[in-house]
Formats: sequence, structure tokens, C-alpha cells
Amino acid sequence: MKRKFLLLAAMLLLSLPALFCDEIEFNGGISRIVLKEGKESVVLSQGAYVKVDSLRIVADEMNLSGSGWTTIRCTGNVVVEDDERNLSIRSTSLYYDRNSELLLIPSYFELEDRGNELSASASHLEYDMADETLTLTGRVSMSKLDNGDIVRIGAEKVEYDRTTDRLSIKGGAEVTYKGDEYYAEVVVLDLEKEEISLDGKIRGTING
Repeated sequence: MKRKFLLLAAMLLLSLPALFCDEIEFNGGISRIVLKEGKESVVLSQGAYVKVDSLRIVADEMNLSGSGWTTIRCTGNVVVEDDERNLSIRSTSLYYDRNSELLLIPSYFELEDRGNELSASASHLEYDMADETLTLTGRVSMSKLDNGDIVRIGAEKVEYDRTTDRLSIKGGAEVTYKGDEYYAEVVVLDLEKEEISLDGKIRGTING
């Protein structure tokens, strides 16, 4: 009886692309499904996989909910690959809202932005995919390749605009840029314009 129910659930899910504009691909074990209008949800487990929008997501467990499966929650060994933006994220939890194009990670994560030659880790990530802005908080460690030089960053918070290559670094900011070291409460680094500004308890070392 359980196998028949799971088969029916899978058939219903496979019909979703015909009902909604954006196609969703998925696989994994189905442990629970709710079809009541307004409360639709599906829980995938046993190596859950979903391909939605430009994202490919793998996790130990995944919950798709909302009309059209607009919300995705993941836990356990989460891996996100975005082929369009050429980046990947590894963590233990994830929340993605398709309507607002907002991706949240409320736990430690590691990020590789191959498109911008950037790697980072922190305790929390907010990624506004519409504006292409990343907000990293909690023990941020970041490195970025810039015209052959490695920029190294440490802070409590970093806001990064992927389109303009501008970083706002806050809270005990430590920056190594073009071989020079800067320490301040706030550092704004514009890599496109090659400009840096500092504010609050400034100190540094410049190799002239």
C-alpha cells in the first residue's frame, strides 16, 4: 500500500511542469506529500536532488512547499551548483524563495564563485539573486583573485556586489590588497575602480 502511495505521489509531482511555467526536475525518496490546496508540500530524502531555475541542489532532506513549489528548505550535506552564475555552495542547511529570488543559509558555509574568482566561508549567507548581492556574516574569511593579486579579507560582515566588484567590509575589518595591509572598523573596496576607503580606528602597513 505504501509503495502504491509513493508511486502515485511521484506521478503527481511529475505532472507539475505542465501546471507551472518553470520546470522542476527532482529525484530521491519521498517520505511525505501533502496535496491539500494552499498547503502543498513534498519531503524528499535519501539523497534528494532538485533542479530548479538555474540551481542544482543536493541534500540529505529537502522540503518543497507553496503553490508551484516556490519555497525550498534543505538540511544535511547541502550542495548547491549554479551553472548560470558559475558558483557553488556547501553547507548543512538552506532556504530558497523562488518568488523573491532570495537564498539564505543560516549555518556555516563554504562558497566558490568561479565567475568572480572568489572563495569565502562564514556563519550566515544572504544571497539576493535578483540584485546579485551577497551578504556574509559571522567570522567571514574571503579571498579573491584580482588582476593576478590575491585580496584577503577577514571581518564580521561583508557585502559583495557581484556586478560591480565592490565590497563593503565591516566589523574588525582586515584587508590585504596589492601587498598592503589595512585594519579598520569599515573598509570599502572597489576593485573595478581600484579604490579603497577606511573608517574608524584606522591602521595599516603600506609597502612603498
